[in-house]
Amino acid sequence: MRVLLVGTMPEAVGRVERELVAAGHEIVSCHAEGVAPFPCNALRDGAQCPLQGAPVDVAVTVRDRPWAWPSPYEDGATCAVRHLIPLLTVDASVNPFEPWTTLAVSSHDDLAAACEEAANAPLAEHSRVADAMVREVLTHAALDDASASASVRRRRGALKVSISLPDAAAELRGMVAARVGAALRDLDHSATGIDVGFETPH
Repeated sequence: MRVLLVGTMPEAVGRVERELVAAGHEIVSCHAEGVAPFPCNALRDGAQCPLQGAPVDVAVTVRDRPWAWPSPYEDGATCAVRHLIPLLTVDASVNPFEPWTTLAVSSHDDLAAACEEAANAPLAEHSRVADAMVREVLTHAALDDASASASVRRRRGALKVSISLPDAAAELRGMVAARVGAALRDLDHSATGIDVGFETPH
């Protein structure tokens, strides 16, 4: 996976970076090593914002200090949240990113596994938007929406949508896919694509 790694201070991320690299993950950063946090790589000549180019699968911030506000070195976590990328927080006894945190763990946990779990978790806001649109279509068609649901995950920058529809709504799949796709495009301008799949409720 491609992991955006930041932390309250540069020394906070070293061991985490080594562990993730050893597990085969690609690490990208917002700041050149050994320099002040501003300007970030997006503003430096010859550098590039890590959120441009190849998709970032998960962002990680290592909070080795109980600060109530993000550090300037954590700007990348804020940008990742704005791009709706899953966020993993490590050692966050105080976590200003809590409302947007996908998963919170300790540095004593298996961080490679935690990254994969966060990256593969359903996207809460995306899933809420998709689920609401599914139910809206069924309601307008006067069909029961009790067994309908939708969940959305990010895969290599694209959105993978899984929609559960009752058999009675099978003929509405095209409309549901189109409406859900449009709603997700309005929500997430960073997604590289949207793939909608259907299943029948158990």
